Amino acid sequence: MTKLISETTQMPPEEFSGIERMHTIPDAARIVGVHTWALRRAVKSGTIPAYAPFNGRKLVRLSEVVSAINASKIGG
Repeated sequence: MTKLISETTQMPPEEFSGIERMHTIPDAARIVGVHTWALRRAVKSGTIPAYAPFNGRKLVRLSEVVSAINASKIGG
């Protein structure tokens, strides 16, 4: 069986070198509370960076999604 990197280093996954977990676009949209199509459109336009590390599935970081939403605020 394959071991997780965190198992070999004896560290919890969330504390491993400060690496932030990446989410698929539908998962990130559900967590943040926006429509999937809106998040896909923001990724396609380049407003939110996306990553396709292994299989071509686009992944995003929640912190980058939230930063893009905060940067687009209108008003107070």
